[in-house]
Amino acid sequence: MIDRRLAEALDGRSDVRVAHQRVETADDAARLEFHGSPTVLVDGVDPFADEHTPVGLACRVFRTPAGLAGSPTVDQLRAAIGRAPTSAVTGLESPVGPLGGLPIACALAPTAGKQQLETWRAFDDDYLLEVERGEARLVVHYARTDDSARRLRDLVATESACCSFVDWQIDDDHADLRLVVTGTPEQLAGLSIG
Repeated sequence: MIDRRLAEALDGRSDVRVAHQRVETADDAARLEFHGSPTVLVDGVDPFADEHTPVGLACRVFRTPAGLAGSPTVDQLRAAIGRAPTSAVTGLESPVGPLGGLPIACALAPTAGKQQLETWRAFDDDYLLEVERGEARLVVHYARTDDSARRLRDLVATESACCSFVDWQIDDDHADLRLVVTGTPEQLAGLSIG
């Protein structure tokens, strides 16, 4: 039901990308601050949770105008997504590097996700040279220095853990440093690539 309602809420919104994240263990739930199934994250934040919403593997109910239900209404989803800036729901200026924003279902905890985006932005500001976008591949060129190589390795290590549905590679066989992200068009769309 949530997929159908989310699709309806996003009808005509090409600026928003949806990614699904499977949560299978209690440890996953705790690490991801998962409030039960279904959970929808916007910019890495659950707009339907409050400080009293428990974390864990469980079915979830939502307060709707008609009472408690198994998912938010289409209007509630539209409102939650509509409150987010269209620059990939991050509140950051539109980056030109690999990530335009957190996937709606980012595997990082909300604060870690926002920090990761800020770290990408700072890295892009320092070293970004060029971006090549293809249907199933993204190549981002960076200036090569010891600092850029170290920082890119750290960023890619985090991305490989939280967005493992695509392949993250660093190509250092050229004069510049290259990040190569490959996957299906749908997988790359799930990254909110700018």
